[in-house]
Amino acid sequence: MQKHNPQLIKLNKSIGSIKGRFSKDKIEIYQAYYSLKRIKQFQSNDELKPLIDLIGKWRFYIGVKEELSQEELFMNVNFIRENFSELNLVDINQAINLSIKGTLNIDVEHYQSFTPLYISKILNAYKKYKGEVIFGIRDTINKIDNKPKEISIQDRIALTRGSLSVLYEKRNDNNFYDYGNVTYDFIKKNNLYPITKELVEQAMVYGKKQVASSIKDSAITDALNNTNKFVKDARQKKEFNIRQNARNYVVIQWLKSFEQKQFDEFLKTINEKMI
Repeated sequence: MQKHNPQLIKLNKSIGSIKGRFSKDKIEIYQAYYSLKRIKQFQSNDELKPLIDLIGKWRFYIGVKEELSQEELFMNVNFIRENFSELNLVDINQAINLSIKGTLNIDVEHYQSFTPLYISKILNAYKKYKGEVIFGIRDTINKIDNKPKEISIQDRIALTRGSLSVLYEKRNDNNFYDYGNVTYDFIKKNNLYPITKELVEQAMVYGKKQVASSIKDSAITDALNNTNKFVKDARQKKEFNIRQNARNYVVIQWLKSFEQKQFDEFLKTINEKMI
């Protein structure tokens, strides 16, 4: 008699509840995340062959006409295994298709040259996209089930890395906001940035400036709507909002202390004890 995998049955049941809410490709990414082997788990040539085939497909799609040499093949396969070992075959295939369609929102030119640098830019952009997909589907399933789901340590680490990556991309955005002070608390908990007296003073100046601007905008809104509720609400929350914006300033300065490569390396160091 055939044995059924309880986890797979549960996964398929969850997927059944959200069909029609997400695209077929997004559901495939979500299913593969829980059911397929990671590249780092490949142990035989038979398991590596589909990855090799995908690399050939990728080169063809971007218009590389030169024949694939063994040296180039070995270099690119090893680069993916060493740097993107947590991905699976569906991830690689989806990354290829999404990059060709321009869905990953990344400006990268390959110049008909298939290099580790090009591969890295696409797969890093895909990892951010994948994190958003998995979080979005899981959140929807949780709401449908109407009960909280325990998130595994692996997922919590992945979500932390994804959230930090998004904030890093927005570090120069005028509307930057660390919701719930999650990142600020993460920085303090792990002593990642020295909270000096000078930094605190700068942060408070920044917080007061942001709140003053917000109150001014609220006054304009009240004038347009012939009311005073927006200014009243902003003034009641003034001290709270100053502290919130001051903490945002600390997070921004911490993020700006990294170059992109340094930040990518830092993300790899995040572990269970840090979250």
